[in-house]
Amino acid sequence: MSGRDHSQAAPAGSSLPGGPSTPAARLEERPSGASAEPPPAGGEEPRRGPSLAVRILAAFLALAVAFGGIVGWGLHRSRRALEGVRLLDEGYLRLALSTAELRATQAILLTLLERILDEPDPAATRSWVETVRRLRPERVARLGEIVARIRALAPDEAARAAADGLAQDLARLGEDARAGDAALDRFFGDLDAGRQEQARATLEAALQRERAVDRGLRAAGREADRQVADLSAALQRDESRTFWMLLGLALVAAGIAIGILVFVHSILAPLRALERAVQAVARGDLSGRIDVRRGDEIGRLAAQFDRMTAAIRDRDERLRALQQSEKLAALGRMAAHVTHEVRNPLSAIGLNTELLQEELERAGAPEATRGMVQAIAREVERLTRVTQSYLSLARTPRLETAPTDVGRLARETVEFHQPEAEASGATLECEVQGEPPAVPADAGRLRQVLANLLRNALEAVEDRPERRVRVVVRPLRDGVELAVSDTGPGLSDEARARLFEPFFTTKRQGTGIGLAASQQIAAAHRGTLACDPAPGPGATFRLWLPALPTSSASGKDGDASAEGRTPSGV
Repeated sequence: MSGRDHSQAAPAGSSLPGGPSTPAARLEERPSGASAEPPPAGGEEPRRGPSLAVRILAAFLALAVAFGGIVGWGLHRSRRALEGVRLLDEGYLRLALSTAELRATQAILLTLLERILDEPDPAATRSWVETVRRLRPERVARLGEIVARIRALAPDEAARAAADGLAQDLARLGEDARAGDAALDRFFGDLDAGRQEQARATLEAALQRERAVDRGLRAAGREADRQVADLSAALQRDESRTFWMLLGLALVAAGIAIGILVFVHSILAPLRALERAVQAVARGDLSGRIDVRRGDEIGRLAAQFDRMTAAIRDRDERLRALQQSEKLAALGRMAAHVTHEVRNPLSAIGLNTELLQEELERAGAPEATRGMVQAIAREVERLTRVTQSYLSLARTPRLETAPTDVGRLARETVEFHQPEAEASGATLECEVQGEPPAVPADAGRLRQVLANLLRNALEAVEDRPERRVRVVVRPLRDGVELAVSDTGPGLSDEARARLFEPFFTTKRQGTGIGLAASQQIAAAHRGTLACDPAPGPGATFRLWLPALPTSSASGKDGDASAEGRTPSGV
């Protein structure tokens, strides 16, 4: 805010805000230059939860269980596939091959028997037939062993039932083979005895038995082939299903792993925020907070760190307040001494100037002479006001507090300054938002602060194309905030940093006492006064005051703004 006036101070007959006057006592006051809002209340320590080690161990146990489940399921499927392969290799494939060999031998046997009576020398044929008959029981027994092996390898009841059916078929086949052997024995007996007709009849009976054996072998072969085909198809389906299931489970496991990584990252992420906060503290920046609300070690560490930085901030603010108090006390003593040395001569000069004016008027002195004397009188009056403002720094402050309606006080003060605003072509607005609570305050002192801020704002917008000053009162954090904003040129960072220093001013004329005194008044009310740090045009000053306790809120109707004091008494 260009031309920001610091010179609005208390009149000689008034005192600065009440409170302890010694620097050590003033150290207990709230520092009021840092923020227009009260410091945020420290949060409670988060409820204790599982430790980091337990949470990370649980995450990796979950991952291990997931991968263990996948491996176990894969081993189970591999075992089932191996059982199917063994059943196929050691069972039905061997059964199919053995059955095919026996069928081929049986087909040759049938062919030889059908032609044996027509051959000129049946002895060779008979020798071959006898060889087949001698080997057949062993081969049939071998088929039985294979079927028994199939039953032993059967993975379920359906496979065992199929093996039992094959065993029954082989039992019938064995009976047919034995019956065929008996019929062939009778045939060869008749043939050896020369009973040709009877031999033909017994041969036909033997052929019927051997054909039954052939049919049994064909049935067994078909069943073996069917089982081989079914098992092969089932193995292919299981292989494809297992592949896709393993792929899906692998993706699920990968998702679980990624989720656990994200989980672990979220657990450890506050460590980076803590590291940045530690680095900021090392640089001297104590404004940051670690917003971590967890019950583990990191959450408790972050809470302790926030409490530590808050304690350091509070200590630094108290030290700054102490330094400011000592500085103001020293300046006040100096100002009081200087003012004491200056006021008496000024009073004499002022009185003599008035007497001189009266003498010049009676003597009809020239207008130029009377003008010079009037200029002297104006300067004496200005110096008197300056000494009064300096004296305000040295006076022991006393407050007359009462429940005060800040919204009403703001409206009255703004209304009082409306003619001044209209005369300068500025728009002065006042808005009360919500229902601000009553505050314990000295209404006259608050008018002094608001009047000082309004005059500064009106002077800041004098040469601006848009001349607007706005006052907003609203409830905020168990108190009331009064904000004064303008459309002036704004403030530089350097000026903003020194705004509340005594005797600092950005105006060509001014003592630099107004804002320093206003800040003291805010601190005496346990409130804060600060300027928003937003860059660019315009400036906003925020005054925050704590509300009355609930038990005292009923006293709001006794607002000190109705005491009959006017802003002119500022």
